[in-house]
Amino acid sequence: MSMQHQGVSGQIIGALVATVGIFLPGTFLIFFVYRFWDQLKKYRGIRASLQGVHATSVGLTLAAAATIFVPMATSWLPLLTVLGTLALLFYTKLPPYVLILGGLVLGIIFS
Repeated sequence: MSMQHQGVSGQIIGALVATVGIFLPGTFLIFFVYRFWDQLKKYRGIRASLQGVHATSVGLTLAAAATIFVPMATSWLPLLTVLGTLALLFYTKLPPYVLILGGLVLGIIFS
């Protein structure tokens, strides 16, 4: 969404960069740190830094949500889509991939 002014190629590159940014750190942790994680948790500094990492990740998630939501707030259709998606997610047993595919179809239809 933040690269939509760059066209379709910018959106695809942005999606790839975002995907790498989301999943690469966790993948590194799983493959390289997990082996000695129990020994690392014994150190007070490591345990204290985890609280900061958690707070930072929450803040970055909220900032990303606000960045995506602010441009949508000027039109009623995206707001209805978000509210409808949240309602379906919370009150039905639909798998998330069905909601994502439904959002993709709605985006194609209304764009």
